[in-house]
Amino acid sequence: MAKDAGDDGNVKLTYVYADGQYGNFDVKLGKMPLYSTADDGLVVDDYFSGAQVGFGKDLKVTLEAGRWNLENANDHISGYDEDSHEYKNLDKDHKDHAASYQGAELNYGPNKLRLGASYRHFNSNAFKNVEGYRNGSASDDANIWSVGAGYKFDHNWDLFGSFAQNTEADNYDTAHSIQLSYKGTDIANKGTWGAYAAYRYLGQNVALMPTYDTAHTAHLNEKGWEVGASYVPFTNVYTAIEYFDGKDLATDRDAKTLFGRVSFFF
Repeated sequence: MAKDAGDDGNVKLTYVYADGQYGNFDVKLGKMPLYSTADDGLVVDDYFSGAQVGFGKDLKVTLEAGRWNLENANDHISGYDEDSHEYKNLDKDHKDHAASYQGAELNYGPNKLRLGASYRHFNSNAFKNVEGYRNGSASDDANIWSVGAGYKFDHNWDLFGSFAQNTEADNYDTAHSIQLSYKGTDIANKGTWGAYAAYRYLGQNVALMPTYDTAHTAHLNEKGWEVGASYVPFTNVYTAIEYFDGKDLATDRDAKTLFGRVSFFF
């Protein structure tokens, strides 16, 4: 538990936390999901170690504080090199790759309309080493604001859009997404399916680790269109295929990703 690894170093702890729920108030302590709900995962979808408190019913307030491992950030932030298997932007001497983190979210969504807003602050020397992060001065902070809005027209159609900006970065500091979804899957019901179409713009210095499967950590800083579909061929078997077609923001070169998944649930 102290090293977050097994005796051979190959076992890692994904998450474990205590969860206390008291009516419309709840508190979590430990290593838990870090998900930017307000923007539906545009900024981050991972795990952090610390504390989270939430309160409210129709208007939900969430406060978080702790540490986030920057090894899980996109490769532009961490500086991960596939040849040397090193994180060039992170602390090489002390091997402390965690950024201090504080965040606050507001989410409202009792009916068909849902709205969200959030602020997240990360602090780490890694940001000083990101190429082109600041023009003329180094900064070890990331201050990220995001908003999101969605509307569920009926049982089938759902539209959601989000925007985020890192006010501390000078380059690739914005991200936005808009997605139209149709139906959806339920692993307990054979034959259910869903599909979506979306446009993504993912600046590397604000979309630190977005939730999208086509935006792998090594393939961020892109813009383009994405389509996907999911299907349940058998009970507790989930399949999905997604395709992204766009451009790299820095080089304007073509960027394409095809992603497939088959999941079995027990």
